[in-house]
Amino acid sequence: MRKSRLWLMVCWLIGLSSARVGRTYEINLLPTFSFEEFYLAPLRVHLLQSQDVADLHCRLTEKDVLRILGKVNKIWAQAGIQFCLESLVIEEAVHQEEYKALNGSVPLEFHLRLRPEASKAEGMFHVYYLHNMSVNGVYLQADGIFVKDSARLREVEGGMDEPLPRVTAHELGHALGLSHRQDRVNLMASGTTGFSLNDMEIERARAKAKSLKWIRSVADVAQMANENFLMKNVREAKKLYEWLVAIPGESAVKELAKRRLEMLRKQGA
Repeated sequence: MRKSRLWLMVCWLIGLSSARVGRTYEINLLPTFSFEEFYLAPLRVHLLQSQDVADLHCRLTEKDVLRILGKVNKIWAQAGIQFCLESLVIEEAVHQEEYKALNGSVPLEFHLRLRPEASKAEGMFHVYYLHNMSVNGVYLQADGIFVKDSARLREVEGGMDEPLPRVTAHELGHALGLSHRQDRVNLMASGTTGFSLNDMEIERARAKAKSLKWIRSVADVAQMANENFLMKNVREAKKLYEWLVAIPGESAVKELAKRRLEMLRKQGA
């Protein structure tokens, strides 16, 4: 009887250990989504400028933005979400005199006042880069994400190789409904280079993306691209095909997008 109970206990412990290992592996393993399963989220990037206030004058270039966004999308590919550059705006920050009057004690919410009216728009995420502020980045509800181009992070093993893509991806995580975590290798940890997401976070982010009507499925974007192509709305068709081509994975939809994009480029579009 004792031997039977002992054997059952050993089997239970082995099973528990295996289950734990399995769950840990599942969390650490980056899930893969097929091309058709991706959600495409429009993103407008703003590079704030100032001739008088050094902290407001972003040092990034268009080349930097494209590099950063490419790495952001490598992080978010584990959730099947692609952030697509709707436009890049280089613009003078507004209310600079009010900013200077704060003498360095700038509430985070004040940064919303730096946004020029002309570049505000619904139906997309907005990321504003400036040179310096009291935190690396901040998500201010649905109105905007602010990231400083001088961001610094604590390095963790296997983490992102530069701060700005990780900070940007982290703040976009908040925009997709994710909260901070203590796990330092996780994307939602504060101040580290970690970028992993667990299954629950992936599910929550995808559910949030699906709930926002302006975040589109691959099928929707492909249909929009093809309609614009046939109607000879060249600029819009080219932009949408570029979005599709940038998604990881292979598909007949992607191959058609490549062919039509090449056709438009040859036409000088």
